[in-house]
Amino acid sequence: MTSDERAFLKAICDQPADDTVRLVFADWLEEHGQAPRANFIRTQIELVHTPPGTDEDERRRVVLFTRRDAALKAHGAEWLRPFHPYAREDSFVRGFVQKIDVPANTFLQHAEPWFACTPLTRVKFTTCRIWDQMCGVYAWWTEPLFASPFLSRLESIDLEGLELNAHDMELLAAHPNLSRLRELVLADNDIRTEGAIALANMPQLRGLESLDVRGNRITDRGARALAQSEYLGQLKELYITKNSIRDRNWAVLESRFGDALH
Repeated sequence: MTSDERAFLKAICDQPADDTVRLVFADWLEEHGQAPRANFIRTQIELVHTPPGTDEDERRRVVLFTRRDAALKAHGAEWLRPFHPYAREDSFVRGFVQKIDVPANTFLQHAEPWFACTPLTRVKFTTCRIWDQMCGVYAWWTEPLFASPFLSRLESIDLEGLELNAHDMELLAAHPNLSRLRELVLADNDIRTEGAIALANMPQLRGLESLDVRGNRITDRGARALAQSEYLGQLKELYITKNSIRDRNWAVLESRFGDALH
């Protein structure tokens, strides 16, 4: 990797929402003999900016989808190789891998090179409980994961069904910077009321727009804590069914979150 390419990728990773630097990088790639990659980036960006609408829009989208699919058929395996097997073709967003499904330990082992080459913003963690062959026991990776500085780069963290508890929420609450985080999925864990209270008291969640805590054995006290949180004012979606919350506290949640409550 040349110093110019490294500088472009750093700029893209630092500003994942900015398409301008991606398009400039596409021009650079074409000038340096990588036209297929350049055209793929341009195609995916144009698709984002050509939503379904007029007949002309629809015809253009067909062309763009055909071009995208042909590029992935020819080069997808090569472009996905640094992330194999944790990324798929639908992991590409505006020309770059932005989504992966990965165990916690693997994320920590590969985070530095991954974040150096792609604007990774969405991670679904598939497990935090890893078998240690040397010791013959399962090791929990929540403590190093929730201390990782790379979490500060993520807009979406999915931790569904990983047997997390209230202590794990306290570990997450100790993270110094989650300012980019917009979606947090914690469905089907065991964080209970104390975990909900820990979440409610996290200033790092000021920018959160979607929170999923379904099926976590949260009681009325936890529901009230979430409803009274001064840090969850930006929520557009709160999923909190499959918990032991009585009607009067559902009313408190509805009063606070309105149509955002699911």
